[in-house]
Amino acid sequence: MIRKNINDFNTKIFEEFDKNYAIITAGDKFVGFNGMTISWGGLGTLWNKPVAYIFVRKSRYTHSFMDKSESLTISFLNKKYKSELSYFGSKSGRDVDKFKETGLHASFEPDYNGYFVAEADYVLKCKKLYSTEISLDNLNEDIKNVMYQNGDLHTMYVYEIKQYLVNEE
Repeated sequence: MIRKNINDFNTKIFEEFDKNYAIITAGDKFVGFNGMTISWGGLGTLWNKPVAYIFVRKSRYTHSFMDKSESLTISFLNKKYKSELSYFGSKSGRDVDKFKETGLHASFEPDYNGYFVAEADYVLKCKKLYSTEISLDNLNEDIKNVMYQNGDLHTMYVYEIKQYLVNEE
């Protein structure tokens, strides 16, 4: 992976999470780590910083790693990894080692104390700025009735994108 300046990052931001998906990896060598596929989130600018905002349900195993760690990576993989992305989104790290089961590799980034998916086309290295629980109080009734019938709410996380890595193989 080659390190790049975040100011050089250029992509179709509205498609990255919704159409291409990504694997977030949270945690470190001390607390452990886990990865999961995400599709809820986006990229933009907030507080004069390039940011990623991500929504993860409290019931997801990765949620606790996100709460404990100040860093996170977002690994965007080529469409040839569609089945691996599906596996990371449908299995829990509580029950299986997703990296072992899919054959993907978790690479450790020493200066960052975090992991990313080695096979990714590119990776965003992020630092947590903010998190908050989604509240049903001000939520549109249609969304509340469809997305939160069981009460399993999301936490919204905002991360500053500090750097991106590009796989130029």
